Amino acid sequence: MSRCISVTLPEPPTRSIYRGSHEREELDVIRRHLKPDDRVLEFGSGIGLITATCCQIVGSENVVTYEANPAMESLLRKTFSLNGIAPDLRMKMVSINSGQEKFYVSDRFVVSSQINHQANANELSVSSDGFQDVVREVQPTFLVMDIEGSEVDLADEAIDLGCITKMCVEVHPNIVGDEPTSRFIQSLLNRGFQLDLSSSRGDVLFFHRSVAKSAGKTAGELRAA
Repeated sequence: MSRCISVTLPEPPTRSIYRGSHEREELDVIRRHLKPDDRVLEFGSGIGLITATCCQIVGSENVVTYEANPAMESLLRKTFSLNGIAPDLRMKMVSINSGQEKFYVSDRFVVSSQINHQANANELSVSSDGFQDVVREVQPTFLVMDIEGSEVDLADEAIDLGCITKMCVEVHPNIVGDEPTSRFIQSLLNRGFQLDLSSSRGDVLFFHRSVAKSAGKTAGELRAA
């Protein structure tokens, strides 16, 4: 059952962006499936609409969110202040390896990406944390990911998803193609996730698995470690 949660956004210009359908599908998944005892790791904060919703359900202390676009930091902090929340905001990229990575910033912030798929995008060099290191540190149960095509990097089944039992992922076949997107989805199925078709809408997919295991440990054992 979907919760009724209200998030206050800065204006201008963000209220006009979010008044309509933007991120409606992600919000529906979060409201239906995020539980108070979950711990959230989010890749792609945007202006913090999903972040704020997660904080209202699980508490700021249980939300870690990454945003690679440095131009979004001011809006993010305004959103957090307006809603009285204080998640762990990390203005970095997340990629397979840590270090410096290229990031392409578009005038339309929602399509800025590690993949250069927009004409006239500005190339930046940004600091990146390694995905595996972040998962091991944060120990999330719920992963939220909207990173404009870079989600397909997680198709490598050698990457340990740790205690993650739920994932809300927006896929981007229009950027990376159908084959890489299909490999990514299949890799999650191979790792014990189910694709919840009743909760998925369009390119926003919800996956879940009953028990997460890593090196023989359950999710509960990992979080307690």
